Amino acid sequence: MFQEKASGAKVRRPELSKLLEHIREGDTVGVWKLDRLGRSLDHLVDLVTTLERRSVGLISLNDTIDTTTVQGRFIFRIFAILA
Repeated sequence: MFQEKASGAKVRRPELSKLLEHIREGDTVGVWKLDRLGRSLDHLVDLVTTLERRSVGLISLNDTIDTTTVQGRFIFRIFAILA
């Protein structure tokens, strides 16, 4: 479990960096809310793209997003487009 104590708006996020170093193909990252993960929509989309390239899923408990499914990836992309 990785828990960032600093604001998501901060550029330096050591726990997020550790998470990205630690994850492996087939893992799934769980977050409480998407806005806790990314500093901005662009940053969030970049992070999700990085996870997808590494074959890592993302589940957001509060936003009901699960990128391990086709529908979840579709919903995430729709939200990103609308935002």
